[in-house]
Amino acid sequence: MAEPPTIYVVDDDEAVLLSVRAVLEQNAYRAECYPSGVKFLERATLDRPGCVITDLKMPEMNGVELQQRLLAAGSLLSVVIVTGVADVPTAVELMEKGAVTLLEKPYSHVELVAAVKRGLAASQERWERDRERNLVQSRLAELGAEERSVMELMLAGEPNKTIAHRLDLSMRTVDRRRQTVLEKMGVKTVPALALLVGKTRLNEPSGGRRTDSSL
Repeated sequence: MAEPPTIYVVDDDEAVLLSVRAVLEQNAYRAECYPSGVKFLERATLDRPGCVITDLKMPEMNGVELQQRLLAAGSLLSVVIVTGVADVPTAVELMEKGAVTLLEKPYSHVELVAAVKRGLAASQERWERDRERNLVQSRLAELGAEERSVMELMLAGEPNKTIAHRLDLSMRTVDRRRQTVLEKMGVKTVPALALLVGKTRLNEPSGGRRTDSSL
């Protein structure tokens, strides 16, 4: 059975940590509490689905800085920001950078749980997208240079005759390599191949994902 996602609570107020943790556990969530963003980053697992509930105003590292560190690390964790005063520019900045929502104090238990549910759904979606991309990349790695050349022309919509002419191959060789490409990529048609590869390239990150917590 897969390990349930963790809800990380980051706040320098111990009373808040205990209160939020109690609400989460009452709703069957697994919670971990940290008194600062620094402590959280030292110990938390960033490459699994989960959600971070963090106060906006904290010493050492505030909620905005914590969110930026998670974003830079390519973390799968969603972020819920809690604040006593939510000015519009800050709220816009946080949402643009991927915060699930901004909870303004005092918030209800219902609002907190609803925000966590949205955060977990978003985090799970990113995890599934990453898993699909990694699967496709592993399949692409199994293709030889010749098969890749044929695949690119297949994706460009070129017929076998044109592919054979451009790559100086026989029609039989082109047909064989087309079938090999489809088999290795786990699809049966060229449109399915285009959809698979296209989604992977669209979602490909600009930098590598860091899976450690040594930020």
